[in-house]
Amino acid sequence: MRKFLILVCTLVVCSMAGTLKDSRDGKTYKTVKIGDQVWMAENLNYKTRESYCYDNKESNCEKYGRLYTWVAAMNACPAGWHLPSEAELERLLAAVGTSGDERSLNLRARSWKNGTDKFGFSALPAGYYSSRREEFCNLGYYTDFWTSTEHNSFYAYRLDISDDFAYDAHNVDKDYGHSVRCLQD
Repeated sequence: MRKFLILVCTLVVCSMAGTLKDSRDGKTYKTVKIGDQVWMAENLNYKTRESYCYDNKESNCEKYGRLYTWVAAMNACPAGWHLPSEAELERLLAAVGTSGDERSLNLRARSWKNGTDKFGFSALPAGYYSSRREEFCNLGYYTDFWTSTEHNSFYAYRLDISDDFAYDAHNVDKDYGHSVRCLQD
């Protein structure tokens, strides 16, 4: 498999783009190096138990990736990659901006309202699955990415990205379905 590399630099941080081929299903994902971390630059779309396509439509999985419960997310990343911890997520946020709105602009894909995708992270507004209401919510408005860090036995931390902010938050029910971005080991 050929890999491609593209180097993009700002005043402080350079990002480098490449690819990852998941040997489990043959899917290829864009990757990006931001600071000293290499991230998937697309949402994971590896089918597991307790993962969903938004509105149960395969076309949504193709565009936005799958939505995973926290337990499914903990084991969803391919070999050599892992679900990031809250601390690893905070390093990403520190590398892409100083405020929640700047971070949001810099992480959102250009195709998302006012997104700049300055670092190649290419976040899309994938919405989420609410296990409490048993419905899919907020496609086109925001996205959440799981971390491996637990808050307690019922809740875990995630990254929220919307039109106005990007920050890590806790008190998220582990049974909800959120997107996954894997981080290279």
